Amino acid sequence: MADGSASLSGSSAHVSDDPGVRSPAGRRNSLVPVPARSVEIARIDLLRGYRWVRQQDLWLAFMAVVGVMGVFFLVQTYAVASDVGAALAAGEGLPPWLVVATSVVWLFLTVLLAADAFGTNGDLDHGGQYLTIRPTPDVIGGLLLSAAAKFSVYTIGLALAGGAGLVAGTGSPLPLVGITATAVLVPVTATAVGYPIGLALKGVVRRSANLGRLATLFGVAIGFAYVTLSVTGELLTLIVRLQPVLTSPPLTWFGALAFATTPGAGVPAVDVFALLAVGPLAVVGGTILSVPVARYAWVADPTRTTVDADSTLQTPPDSRLDAVLAGLCRAPATRGVASTTLRRAVRSPFQFVFVAPPLLAAILFVERALTTGTVPWYLPWFVVWYGAWAAGAVVPLNPLGIQGATLPALLTAPARGRHVVHGTVLAAMLVAAAPTVGIALGVGYLAGSSPPVLAALGVTGVAAVGASAVLASGIGSVFPRFEGLSLDGARRATPPSKRAYTLFSIALSMIVLAIVVAVEETARVLGAVLLSRWLPFGLDVSPGTVTTGGWLVLASAVLAVPLAYRLAVHRLETYQLP
Repeated sequence: MADGSASLSGSSAHVSDDPGVRSPAGRRNSLVPVPARSVEIARIDLLRGYRWVRQQDLWLAFMAVVGVMGVFFLVQTYAVASDVGAALAAGEGLPPWLVVATSVVWLFLTVLLAADAFGTNGDLDHGGQYLTIRPTPDVIGGLLLSAAAKFSVYTIGLALAGGAGLVAGTGSPLPLVGITATAVLVPVTATAVGYPIGLALKGVVRRSANLGRLATLFGVAIGFAYVTLSVTGELLTLIVRLQPVLTSPPLTWFGALAFATTPGAGVPAVDVFALLAVGPLAVVGGTILSVPVARYAWVADPTRTTVDADSTLQTPPDSRLDAVLAGLCRAPATRGVASTTLRRAVRSPFQFVFVAPPLLAAILFVERALTTGTVPWYLPWFVVWYGAWAAGAVVPLNPLGIQGATLPALLTAPARGRHVVHGTVLAAMLVAAAPTVGIALGVGYLAGSSPPVLAALGVTGVAAVGASAVLASGIGSVFPRFEGLSLDGARRATPPSKRAYTLFSIALSMIVLAIVVAVEETARVLGAVLLSRWLPFGLDVSPGTVTTGGWLVLASAVLAVPLAYRLAVHRLETYQLP
């Protein structure tokens, strides 16, 4: 973690005073790290990483969700391993897919560790000063140890669950020996192979202006592709296509070591001895190779685009964006807020990370449409909901906290509260209205919606985006959040507060659901059936009652949106810095 790297200079300065170690200047061209120094650097990196994660509420929530899923996965692993152990005790032999699974784990970890090195965890904060205190071999040795320790948490968890299952199935404690050895060797060798690859890619990207600009886009595309493959089940298809590699040495050696001590497994002993001989050589070779590769990555000067000295900076309304905004709003203050909001979103798009999770549902919808050839009737309304929700949650839901260091200037500027609200809502409308309406109409057409429903989708798409931005401004101005969130140790963003997120999401969902009930007969019938089933005391709800409830919610929304606007204006004009 980058935060952890920043703190290592102090610890390195301390350990470099040891008279038993040659000075950094004398080891400047060395390729071999001093183990004690690398262990100290890794210890500090892990400690700082733990402290950083402990302060990040979003990551803690994510880890809690992953932890719950992990417990379920470990329970399943134990059950499967217990069945395999019982089959081995009965003399049925080791299933071939277990060796493939071990190969998949190693390959997956190698890719993750390459990405870890390519990202900010492979960087050094204050690297110019850092590398004058400790030589590169000691530093890279510490980063390799730290990375291997972090990722070994996953392999050790799998080893404990799988080993316990094999022990229960076979009645022998011996399976724990081989599986534990593999759980240690897999992340260590994966780090030695993956980290040099990631650092080499980092050095290449840093030396290319075009690749540097596209690095974030590539990362997002790769992450989206992985999530898509996982959600749609196509990841298993990819594993099947890689089976010739996964079932060949040296990857199969890890499976042989994992089950070498399991009674009845019958793995080839030559594979076990081959891994025990080649594994340490790979670790040493990867560590030595990482040293020049790290130098190549860390001493690279990032390319920067130069500005022509004869060119003049654009000033409003000379740029195209400001020319467009000038035609949409008369007040210069509104135009300035909208222009600043849009430019900030382009230059620092990390705010969009906080509205990405619902897109996982979109992947399921697309996969279903491609496999079945049909589009459900409710999918266009999901598009409307998501477009409106994202438009409000990205910026308008935290109009004060999103300003960052410019908040004092905004509060003392001639711009009034209404200018800030107008500019923020205008920016949200320009970004989200057209895509929301276009996608909703396209999906509605594929779903076979009637012309009245398509017209309702078009009108609702524009109205929902605008109303959600106003509603978000009112809620977010009451519950602002100023504390930034570190996304990966180097990049920070300021998400809305949890209360603002919750209230806004519930309110917008009720409004969109009320519109669906008012337009779609299927929604009214389905709502009546579900409410009749869920309500206590045997209450029976008719579709007419559902329609009446929907119109009441819409009437409340018509009153709530202008109230939210007035509240946002008042809060922005009267807010005082603590």
